[in-house]
Amino acid sequence: METDSSNNLEVQEWRTRLRFLADIIFATAMTVMVLNLDIPEFGHITDAKELTTFLLKQLSKMWVFFIAFMVIAVYWIKHLEHFSVIRIVNQTFIWFQLLFLVSVMLIPFWNSYIEQFPENIAIKVLLSINMVLVGVFSFLSLNYAANPKHRMLQENVTDNSIKEAKKQILTEPVIAILAAGLAFINPVLWDVAFILVPVLFMARRKLVKVKYFGLIKTSN
Repeated sequence: METDSSNNLEVQEWRTRLRFLADIIFATAMTVMVLNLDIPEFGHITDAKELTTFLLKQLSKMWVFFIAFMVIAVYWIKHLEHFSVIRIVNQTFIWFQLLFLVSVMLIPFWNSYIEQFPENIAIKVLLSINMVLVGVFSFLSLNYAANPKHRMLQENVTDNSIKEAKKQILTEPVIAILAAGLAFINPVLWDVAFILVPVLFMARRKLVKVKYFGLIKTSN
């Protein structure tokens, strides 16, 4: 009995540490991107017109930053919802999560190149591929956790909720593939396509409802 109790505590510790690591990586990825925005040397700006001109040149970079930030924010909220129904973890699940997180962390890398070369189609296609990998590893994580052989989910999560969550995970990869195709028609269409990410996210069916203050989770 003592051994079983010790193992359970160890597994719970793994879950806690993994959740903490995920939050750090998401926070870092969302913060690093803002460093790509230029801050003017105010000693060289003598009037309001010159400052306005500088800011207008920054609009394209701000737009790319906004899109990437919103995409990562959607990933974070979905991860928060999915992880809230994870009861335990094992090393295989952790590796799926690590591959998911490293894919998320690469988004600011590609984003910095897009801000510098906004018309470069190859870079946009590579970022689209990166986003597909984020979705693939997120899907594999949830699929593994829901497998009856080693079910790691809370007992109140229904099969229908799992199927719905899997469909939602594939939303961003599908948009990324669509955007990659549109980039060959017009690079601007690649940017516009990602407006669908927050729009479809807001229209989704939630996997978990959290009652505020009571913090009681129930599945749909």
